Amino acid sequence: MNLEQIRIKTAYTEAIKINSKSATRTWLLQLCKNYPIALTLTLKQTMLIKCDKGTYLKKLTRSDCDTIAESFTKKLNKVVFKNAAIRYGKKLNYLVVVEGERSCKKLHIHIALGNLPTHIRFNEVNDLVKKAKKLVGELDEQHKVAIADSGWTDYITKEVSKADTSNVLWHLA
Repeated sequence: MNLEQIRIKTAYTEAIKINSKSATRTWLLQLCKNYPIALTLTLKQTMLIKCDKGTYLKKLTRSDCDTIAESFTKKLNKVVFKNAAIRYGKKLNYLVVVEGERSCKKLHIHIALGNLPTHIRFNEVNDLVKKAKKLVGELDEQHKVAIADSGWTDYITKEVSKADTSNVLWHLA
C-alpha cells in the first residue's frame, strides 16, 4: 500500500490540522476512566512572605500555583498512603490544570484524581482532601470533590489554547 492509498483510507487531508486543545482533550478523554474523582481547589490570592526585613503580602502568580499544586499532591499522597508514600513512593495519579490566568478570574486548580486504594470509599475522599489542605497554607477553605465524568476533561481544559497547553501541569501527571 502506498502513501496515497493510506491517506485515502484514513481520510487524511493537510487542511485539517489538529490543535493542542483538541489533542489534549482527546488524550484525556481516553484516560478519564482512570481518574474517577474530580477536585477543584480555590487558592488564596495573596501569599504571606516572611523575610529578614519583615513580612509582606505578595500577589499569587502562575508559578506559585505550580508550587502549591505540587505541595498539595505530596501532602495528599502522605495523608492517603501514610508512610508508604515516603518509603515506597506510593502515590495517587493526578491530572492538574491551573485556571484563571487567561480568563482573568481568581486563580484556582482543577485536579482529576486516580489510583485510589480499594479500601478508600468515595465518601471518605472529602475528609482526606481537608486533611491535606490544612498542611498547605496557600489553599483557601473552599473546595469541591465530585465524581468525574467525560465532561470533566472538557471542563478542566477550557482554558487550554489551540497552540499552548502550559496551564496543564504535565510534570505532576
